[in-house]
Amino acid sequence: MNPLLRCLICWIALAISAVGHVVTQIFSQWKPGSPWALEVFFDAGYAVPEWRGDSEIPAPTRDWLVGLGEAGWPLLRREAERYLRESVRFISDGEVVAWQAEFIDFSSSPPDFPTLLNDGAYFRVRLSGSTPLAPLARGAQIAWSDGPRPTLVLKLPGKPAGYLSLEPGETGPLPAEDETAAGRAPWLESFRQGFLHVLPLGLDHVLFVMGLFFYQRRLRPLLWQSLAFTVAHTVTLGLAAANILQLHGEWVEPVIALSLIVVALENLRPVRKTRAGLRLLLVFGFGLIHGLGFADALSVWLGPGEGFLTSLLAANLGVEVAQVAVLIAAWCLTLGWHRSRFYPPARVVGCLVIALAGGFWLVERI
Repeated sequence: MNPLLRCLICWIALAISAVGHVVTQIFSQWKPGSPWALEVFFDAGYAVPEWRGDSEIPAPTRDWLVGLGEAGWPLLRREAERYLRESVRFISDGEVVAWQAEFIDFSSSPPDFPTLLNDGAYFRVRLSGSTPLAPLARGAQIAWSDGPRPTLVLKLPGKPAGYLSLEPGETGPLPAEDETAAGRAPWLESFRQGFLHVLPLGLDHVLFVMGLFFYQRRLRPLLWQSLAFTVAHTVTLGLAAANILQLHGEWVEPVIALSLIVVALENLRPVRKTRAGLRLLLVFGFGLIHGLGFADALSVWLGPGEGFLTSLLAANLGVEVAQVAVLIAAWCLTLGWHRSRFYPPARVVGCLVIALAGGFWLVERI
């Protein structure tokens, strides 16, 4: 097949499959004891059956949740409990253990809903044993039902704490009160989350990195652009995670889409040394916005408190490793081919597809 045609088909397929950030995890904390408990940070969007799993519907905000008031909260609680009963099973000595639900934030008036970086609509649900006399046996497990569900992530107790991730249909061990957590170390899970929110979940960020690659296939300009982008999104990711900079997702995501259009189309202009500084400034500016996008995606994982700096650095390292992986893959795939007569028109096609994907997202997100 003609290399140019092959490149065009690949880029069109990539653009068609493009999706923005979608909530893909439910975060929880395991608390052994008598009674044992699983404290779930429940995304209110999953308590609305019509919204569940629909990536076209914007995630509800905390203000939306507060605004439902006494008239809307009971229905939300019922649907949340129904969803969790369909999804979670605790197994002890081969038997399914009954549990009860307590809605922690609704115990005060007005409810004290969690405040996260992305201003998301979350409330806490504590799942615990129906009676203190029914503790879980050693070797108990938690099962996450199969189907179109997000990943269930459990923060396990212990020093240091660990993490357990369950995909739909999986079962995992629960540590007893006197057992050390046997999951991923906190820094490793933060690294993993940072990586995942670029590959495979952050296709808009992947396309932006490809926009940097298509500027010039020369090592020095590529490294300078990558460094400017890294420094910029590290700054805003840290400021947002420390609650110094407020996040407003209604304009962050459209600007991220706009950044794809600007960078891709700017690549089509002749490269001149006199514009190198302007290019770096452009990349740095958009990097600041992308940092807010990463803060949105990692909002559950990053917050002030114990281990904040470690989690921040690990998450950012995960983002960087994913970006470097994209650049290395692009470099290897074009090795040798970049000297052929087919590469310049393929590069133009790639830039146009990135710009078209950005335009599609811009309209969708506005």
